[in-house]
Amino acid sequence: MNKKLVIAGSVAIFVVGAIAGNYAIKLQRQPPAPSSATQSLIGAPLPQFSLRALDGVVENSNQWQGKVRVINFWATWCPPCKREIPALIELQDSYGRQGLQVIGIALDNSIAVSEYVKESGMNYPSLLGDEAIEVSERLGNDMGILPYTLIVDQAGNITYVRYGEVDRDTLKNEIQKLL
Repeated sequence: MNKKLVIAGSVAIFVVGAIAGNYAIKLQRQPPAPSSATQSLIGAPLPQFSLRALDGVVENSNQWQGKVRVINFWATWCPPCKREIPALIELQDSYGRQGLQVIGIALDNSIAVSEYVKESGMNYPSLLGDEAIEVSERLGNDMGILPYTLIVDQAGNITYVRYGEVDRDTLKNEIQKLL
């Protein structure tokens, strides 16, 4: 009897794991379409927010007004987030002088973020804090998915929203439309 329960339990765990793994792979290939709440953000002004930077200074989103902003919500434990970071670094290098500002918002603890920022060579600010999840939700991430990326034009209006991983070429094309 116990052997049958162990086998049945193992099969159930395998099936659940396979379903979850398949969903995760599908999510990476095809992130969910933006919800109606997120879609309504396109063209809307970026809601103001303030979060703490790694050095402890509170940064206000309005300080980058007049620049094209790529706002990327990420975490050190999120593989797709980590895959995006080299492209964000490259885009900040390539377009920073033309008016681009990449802003990372980490949904993670400050020690892990600080270590990863140094390790990866991030050349843009990474903000964090207890309010980061609330900010993510206010900016349309009603599904709580990471990574989550928005692009904001020089006038402060949201022009692009993406649940899940976004590739460098897509970001580059969206940025070039605005610069």
